[in-house]
Amino acid sequence: MNSLHYFLKGVKRGFSEYGLFITGIVNYVLLSLVYFLGVGLTAVLAKASGKHFMKLKRNPKASTYWVSGRIEKQNAEEYYRQF
Repeated sequence: MNSLHYFLKGVKRGFSEYGLFITGIVNYVLLSLVYFLGVGLTAVLAKASGKHFMKLKRNPKASTYWVSGRIEKQNAEEYYRQF
């Protein structure tokens, strides 16, 4: 009876470790797919269309990276769609 208890405890521990191992592999594969399909596909489409999400190039005539904002008063409709 005592040896059966230790055997079943070992089986339970083995299945638990196996489950953790399989979980790690599945998470790695799924997250890799999401990254390469989501981020990679977005990057390829953005490069193909010429879209730049960040303005990284500086105007060669400017002496600073500062971009002046519009401070003048705007119509109410323009405040709703700022981006």
